[in-house]
Amino acid sequence: MKIITLDHPIDDRQRGQLLFEGHLLIYRQRSSMLELIDYTISMLKIELADLEPTSAQRHLNTEQFLQATGAAQTRFRTDPKARQLFFQVLRECGVKTHSCYYDHFPLRVVPFCSSHTGAHRAAIAHHRDTWGSNIHSQQNWWAPIYTLSSERTIAIYPAYWHQAIANTTESWSFEEFLAARAKSEIERQVPYPSAPSPIQTVDESDVVKLVIEPGDVLNFASAQLHASVPNTTDATRYSVEMRTVHLSDLHANRQAPNIDNAASEPMYFWFKNIESKQKLSHLS
Repeated sequence: MKIITLDHPIDDRQRGQLLFEGHLLIYRQRSSMLELIDYTISMLKIELADLEPTSAQRHLNTEQFLQATGAAQTRFRTDPKARQLFFQVLRECGVKTHSCYYDHFPLRVVPFCSSHTGAHRAAIAHHRDTWGSNIHSQQNWWAPIYTLSSERTIAIYPAYWHQAIANTTESWSFEEFLAARAKSEIERQVPYPSAPSPIQTVDESDVVKLVIEPGDVLNFASAQLHASVPNTTDATRYSVEMRTVHLSDLHANRQAPNIDNAASEPMYFWFKNIESKQKLSHLS
């Protein structure tokens, strides 16, 4: 696995070839990402009553923090300007958005101690995003809102690019997750996993903890095993992410190897076109 830093855009074909060989791409200092950072911070401060977002949990009890950050996540998730800014980030990386499909665009929050975690305000455990979607041409985009450190970032496990790990893809049900979520409060814990997960211990010996700058964007194949680094620092981590599928990759059958996914149904309907909003089908 190579970590390739780019100051320029690359086209969809070149990007797909690199990602599906297992490499990671870091696009440096995209102007629209910097604009999105400012916009996101202003949104966070509204919901956090002008507290500094990275240290707000010091001044709020657990319920207050979960309520405020949950409101910020809902505001962000439903905000069209935030999405449009990130679509422009993708264009600045070379993506042809007329033939690009995305699923959703969440704001992630990882508190710096377990007392303030809950639902989407927590470190995310080891997973491959392809375990849920079963689309092996899928790509992930990830970017921090604030400065990172090696103990407050995302982790990639390159050894598992060609190494299987036992997981729950055979038994996990998207329909069961939806049913459980429908009975849960918005932005709160759902009593059914949102995606498949490993059922054996992950070897941490070759973990790569990526520390990129605010304004940089990380791009990797969704088949990469990855996780949140448990936040042992003194600052809350905020980041944004999106998953995309590109028609050129589907048509050329460019994809990551499937070495441990037992799912049978690709979730194409999760994705919609950035420009037309039409749902993805394999023959799009």
